[in-house]
Amino acid sequence: MQSPTEYQRELLRRMNAKDLAGTMELIADDAVYFWSNGAAMFGKAAIEQAMKANFEGIRNDVYEVKDLTWVVDLPDAAVAVYRFEWSGEVDGEPASGRGRGASVIKRIDGHWRTVHEHLSQGRWRTGSGRP
Repeated sequence: MQSPTEYQRELLRRMNAKDLAGTMELIADDAVYFWSNGAAMFGKAAIEQAMKANFEGIRNDVYEVKDLTWVVDLPDAAVAVYRFEWSGEVDGEPASGRGRGASVIKRIDGHWRTVHEHLSQGRWRTGSGRP
């Protein structure tokens, strides 16, 4: 049985491969995503549209999750907090961003699925020196 960390690793792999269909397989139909740019997406169709725009609009990009910490790790639900960083090219110019995130995953029909993602700006830990 796949662990939450293995699930998160596979989600990240699919996202970095720009595998939209594969990424969407790992997201619950009724998921809610809040991104650090202010975007709020309710439901898989809205999330897919936003991810497609990112996959098409950002070239040569890499998305990384760091300091992944599971604050809840139960047999059928898990919650993680983490730092994220991305870099790539937008309209031919270098672009990047970073922040902190929280993800809620739930076991649905025996498989982990993301039900909520919340990305925000700000320091990872006050006084840590890490952005």
